[in-house]
Amino acid sequence: MDTAFQEIVTQIITDYGIAAFDNQARCKALLSDYARGAFKKEIRLLLQVLGAACHKNILESHELGITRKILVRDLQEDYYIARDAATDVIDFLIQLLRPQDMLQFLRVAVPEGFVRIQGGTFMMGSPASEIGRSEDETQHQVTISPFYLGKYEVTQREYEAVMRNNPSRFKGATLPVEQVRWLDAVAYCNARSLQEGLTPAYTINGEEVGWNQNTSGYRLPTEAEWECACRAGTTTPFNTGTNITTDQANYDGTKPYHNHKSGVYRKTTVPVGSFAPNSWGLYDMHGNVWEWCWDWSGKYSSGNQTDPVGASSGLGRVLRGGCWFDNGQNLRSASHSFGSPSKGGWDHSGFRLGRSSLF
Repeated sequence: MDTAFQEIVTQIITDYGIAAFDNQARCKALLSDYARGAFKKEIRLLLQVLGAACHKNILESHELGITRKILVRDLQEDYYIARDAATDVIDFLIQLLRPQDMLQFLRVAVPEGFVRIQGGTFMMGSPASEIGRSEDETQHQVTISPFYLGKYEVTQREYEAVMRNNPSRFKGATLPVEQVRWLDAVAYCNARSLQEGLTPAYTINGEEVGWNQNTSGYRLPTEAEWECACRAGTTTPFNTGTNITTDQANYDGTKPYHNHKSGVYRKTTVPVGSFAPNSWGLYDMHGNVWEWCWDWSGKYSSGNQTDPVGASSGLGRVLRGGCWFDNGQNLRSASHSFGSPSKGGWDHSGFRLGRSSLF
């Protein structure tokens, strides 16, 4: 894209904000006025990109996690724009607009019941000085791309509406679904995606599961995504600070963290959202039920990583967050466990949904 034309687009956004692109006719008039008769090819290309961004298939199918590749494909197939040209103008717009503005620019809203995790770099694992840590919590730097994560653990009402069964021991529509195997969780993700017209994230062949990362269907978060979201920018053992009480999470309060004051032991799960959320708006990241993640359990890398997806195999799939009968130590942000993906059905294992994001 011509540098001089990029400066014109930048100036229009500076003068009018992204609302300048809400109306195609007004946008064309502003572009023509600022360009003073020049850059006709660039103006046409930008208007076509705007048209693709508001493409009816994106709007009507609610593919809210559209990828950059999908937008480029639409430009190629529907507007016959060369791939290089389409990529150039999209990359320019991505660089120009802040992430939240870009979401509005492309008419993409955060899915209902989800929080958009902006991503970024954080220290995964625990420092050697953290009380109660395990040897497999090697601290290392991880960079995470933006994604969506459910505000709440999947409830029994939500699970039953899709799967037509409720395996839970503790019954209640707003209680988290539990006694769910990892394979049950990924099956739910695919079934709900199909129910809502989304492209499923997983290919499931018996106990073999593959993940297509270029879809916007429901999925489990990776272990790194989960910890990043749980911490919500904190570096303390819990997102509540150096301690967590039974007024802040559901666990066995008779076994508090590091000799802190004892609390109650409810001996059951509680309705999702019973406690205050973390600073990013996520509920029950500590306690209630352990939450399945995508990853196989395995040793952490000691080096820096970007969007890690775990080992290629392992003893089991990762569980995060602790549960209703755990002690305070097991609720730490860095604490993790694992379970067989095809066995289990324990009354402490549930999950929350993730979805991929474009920006």
